[in-house]
Amino acid sequence: MNAPRLPSTLPSVRQLREAYHTLSGLPARNPGFATRLQYVADLLNQAGDLPRSDLLVWREPDGAIHHAIISEPFVVGRSAGPPGLAFPEDTLLSRTHFSISLAGEGCVLQDLDSKNGTAVNEPGERVGQRLLRDGDLVLAGNHIFAFLGQRRGE
Repeated sequence: MNAPRLPSTLPSVRQLREAYHTLSGLPARNPGFATRLQYVADLLNQAGDLPRSDLLVWREPDGAIHHAIISEPFVVGRSAGPPGLAFPEDTLLSRTHFSISLAGEGCVLQDLDSKNGTAVNEPGERVGQRLLRDGDLVLAGNHIFAFLGQRRGE
């Protein structure tokens, strides 16, 4: 009988600590939580070393994992310019779909009156404005972004 194979790269102590903070910060009854946590864990496992900054991490249709450091102003949409993210091929995104701003308590997501809305963690949980927590999933257009708030403790 063969022993189970471990992934070639295991999460770092910092990544495990972030997962713990995500776990401890959520309400006890959340049916989609296990799926969301698995999605974030898979991204972290495959992303390799990430900068110690607030990040959005996502997977492209070809399976490639990308990340972007959140700096101000940070806008995501079909035609958002640097330092934001532009996805011109995603017709479900508005030209400027949502923004993330740095605030004293963390990062605040703001929907920019997008046509199809921005959701956090659940497709039906559309938001106008929301303080993001480590591990939150931002659903916009055809993309799912994992938010990693990594400035804590500096």
